[in-house]
Amino acid sequence: MDRDQMRASESDRQVVMERLRQAVEEGRLDVSEYQDRVDAAMQARVYSELDLLLSDLQQLPPPGFSAPHEPTAVMPASLSKANQQLRDGMGGGTEKKWKITGVAAGIIALAALTVFLVAPELLMYIAIGVLVVLVLFVVAALAGLF
Repeated sequence: MDRDQMRASESDRQVVMERLRQAVEEGRLDVSEYQDRVDAAMQARVYSELDLLLSDLQQLPPPGFSAPHEPTAVMPASLSKANQQLRDGMGGGTEKKWKITGVAAGIIALAALTVFLVAPELLMYIAIGVLVVLVLFVVAALAGLF
């Protein structure tokens, strides 16, 4: 039987997925193409289907080949955008989001204090306007408009 028609094992699929991950780190694939190929690798039944997923990645050996992978270029000091997305995962970057939120809250508080010191009646009008908008949202919700 020809190798291309032989059934691939789970470990063969894992080897291909690891090589695809390396290709993303090297910048050969973007994250969406990586995800498409990983999905295809999970569905692959025979070696020819796995070989097809790596065919345009010339520096990567075919599935089942055990020679160590030699990178073609030194990785840059800063990570590529795709690599950073993979390393951060779904929950990555939350510290930065909280820092931005804190700075925004501080700026708003400083602006409110400035408005209060300069023109206290203006702050009262702003507060009344906010309350009117909130009441309108409540009335719209009760009326079933949302």
